Amino acid sequence: MKLWIKRTYKDFKNDIKELHKTISYVKKITGYFRLVVFFDIFRCYLKYGANYNEYRIFEYYLIDKKLEDTYLTKVRHDNLSLYLYNKNNLNILKDRREFYKKFDKYLKRKTCYSKNLSFKQKEDFILTSKEVVCKSSTLKEENTKLFNLVDYRSPAYLLDDLNKNKLYVIEESFIQNKILDEINPYNINIVSIVTLKYKNKVDVVSATIKFGTSKSFVYDYKKSNYITGFIDLKTGKVIHKYRSRNGEVYTKHPVSNVKITSLEIPHFKKTIDIALKCAKELDEILEVEWNFAIGKNTVYLIGANLWEDYTFSQIPEYLNDKIGLMPYYRKHVDKTKKL
Repeated sequence: MKLWIKRTYKDFKNDIKELHKTISYVKKITGYFRLVVFFDIFRCYLKYGANYNEYRIFEYYLIDKKLEDTYLTKVRHDNLSLYLYNKNNLNILKDRREFYKKFDKYLKRKTCYSKNLSFKQKEDFILTSKEVVCKSSTLKEENTKLFNLVDYRSPAYLLDDLNKNKLYVIEESFIQNKILDEINPYNINIVSIVTLKYKNKVDVVSATIKFGTSKSFVYDYKKSNYITGFIDLKTGKVIHKYRSRNGEVYTKHPVSNVKITSLEIPHFKKTIDIALKCAKELDEILEVEWNFAIGKNTVYLIGANLWEDYTFSQIPEYLNDKIGLMPYYRKHVDKTKKL
């Protein structure tokens, strides 16, 4: 109980601090009194479920009042989740073995689950591949490492290292596309495609590219302060500035200094097509973010997850006429039945 109170108090203090930051930021831009800004934030929270971060990101303090209702806030998305997926049917997004089995033809690389193989079979896999990507059994990418046989005396030592780290999924490594590798060679950069399934049709809602910013090689881009670019669905290009998780904006990659705006994503149409095919094969989850790595001529399915980045995709400068996603979801989410 004491721990809960302590944690709650800490979160409350942090929220108050961040609320003050938002009020100061809006006051600086608009010239409104702080109290006026506070009550406007409170109004938007009551009316649309918009928290202070969403109030700032969606620019409620600038946009026309008619547009306020068009933004998909976290509260609204949580309400829609009842019709987008059943929490009890998310195992395919949690268990890598189950996911890989269902979508094997889209992985485009050899994989194995080491616990199901004899030592000889595991040794043969490593000897054939030389360099392997090893992952935990869950689809979370936090525990993913690249291993090269040349760094070990024998496959046995490499396999022992994998067992110690509980990395039981072993995959062939691949070389990412030269264009993306020149921008950031220190992570596997990811293209994410968000699909929504409705009435046996599938739409692409959003597409982004995520570049890691490591200065030495780390397979998982999420281990770094990665930056995200919003991909225009019609052209396959990143038109706008990239943003990091803490809100910084970039026109060049912070490590390589390569220009990243106006970047045309390699094999974008092929990536979209694969995402649509994957979505059609998944009935129990209607809204999915599919993650891909792009090779020279191949698109590799890396994993999938529930979409959490809908706020980023509604930054007003990214939108046509500053209209958010809510009208689209009202039209396409079937509320007559729950999953």
